[in-house]
Amino acid sequence: MPWVEKYRPKSLSEMALPTAKLKGHKIDLAQTLRDFVIEFFKEREKINVQNKEIRIHNKNSTKSKQKNEIKMLPEKAAILLEGPPGVGKTSIVYALANDLKMDVIETNASDIRTKQALEDKLNETIKSRGIMDFILNTRKKIILIDEIDGIYGVSDKGAVPTIVRLIETTQFPIIMCANEYKQSLQPIYNLINKIEVNPLSHEEIIKIIKRILKKENITNLNEKIIELIIQKNHGDLRSIINDIQGICQGLDNNFDVDLIEQLHRDSTEDIFSLIRDLFQKVTSLREARELTNKSDVDYNFLYKWVNENLPSFYKSNEELAKAYEYLSIADEIYGRIRKTQFWSLLSYFYDLFAGGVSLVKKYKKPRGGFYPIKFPRFTATTILRLSSNEASLVNKIKEKYELSEVEIVQEFIPFLRILYRSSRKMAKEIIDFFELEANEKNLLK
Repeated sequence: MPWVEKYRPKSLSEMALPTAKLKGHKIDLAQTLRDFVIEFFKEREKINVQNKEIRIHNKNSTKSKQKNEIKMLPEKAAILLEGPPGVGKTSIVYALANDLKMDVIETNASDIRTKQALEDKLNETIKSRGIMDFILNTRKKIILIDEIDGIYGVSDKGAVPTIVRLIETTQFPIIMCANEYKQSLQPIYNLINKIEVNPLSHEEIIKIIKRILKKENITNLNEKIIELIIQKNHGDLRSIINDIQGICQGLDNNFDVDLIEQLHRDSTEDIFSLIRDLFQKVTSLREARELTNKSDVDYNFLYKWVNENLPSFYKSNEELAKAYEYLSIADEIYGRIRKTQFWSLLSYFYDLFAGGVSLVKKYKKPRGGFYPIKFPRFTATTILRLSSNEASLVNKIKEKYELSEVEIVQEFIPFLRILYRSSRKMAKEIIDFFELEANEKNLLK
């Protein structure tokens, strides 16, 4: 059994709860969520009674005298937890449900990418309580929509309005989870409260790991190995626990620090070398397989690097179009793997995003010259290293706009710099709007 599930807290009192903010103010996360769920059912019951009276009235009234049914305010019906992966957002919801003696109905939004699929999955559960619920007096439910930021693409244009409508009609409280801010979800942000969940402290992670190791009777995993695994996973507790379980079970407790370092060397230098070889040296599917087989870079992480760097190496529209088509199919296969747990499909995923991409080259001879390699924008949060001046500027921008640090550094500041340099008048307006100090202004010159 995966340790992540085996040691998932059954109650909020068992959890090392992360710090959290609501509208910029620190909150007691457990109490805030508990109050939200309890108040929801009080409000829902009151509204249901009122709507029952309205339906009776409408049944006996002419059309001109009929009344509209009352809708619950969206901020009382749903709430959003936003924070990095592995911080415990899903575990918090399940622990809360256990404490309140409720069931959790969970769906993963990243696997539901169209309006119709979303409605098919959630409509019956959210919109009405089945007759058996009343007959058997079954437990109340909490609706968990995980990875809400996973909704993307043209086919999802109806998905966000569908979620908004479900929020308005739900008979059960909805808790949504997201890893990062997404502009496409702005209609949802405008309606409900968003709680910012921070990563667990290093000390709390160490305590949790030691508690698990003690229960598993593992005594010879030293501090250096634990630190290496925490570093490698950038504080993602779920990934840390999975890695430690894999190492403990795979090496029969014969721990070798050098081997652990080798197994987890997803360093920038290794990835840069792999990306260059894949785009510049590989000329066949067999070579692509050999290259990815001997690499320890995480497959999903490598996929993001390939996706980000296609435009650097391929300049023709024909090559880019074919390469992105392969990546698109690979992404569909990865989604199927996650949904069905058929990991035998992983080889096809590798062949499409690595082998397929290398095979679209118009010219088969190795490419020479220097090509710049970019960090994947969706993983850059783990590698940003800001100076004090940069951090100060980023914070002032965040006060004005709901953007992640990565979006600000990679997209907003370069755009702001262009505006700043366009004219003295524009520069003054930017300085006044953001209340910039001299050291912050220098970053835009």
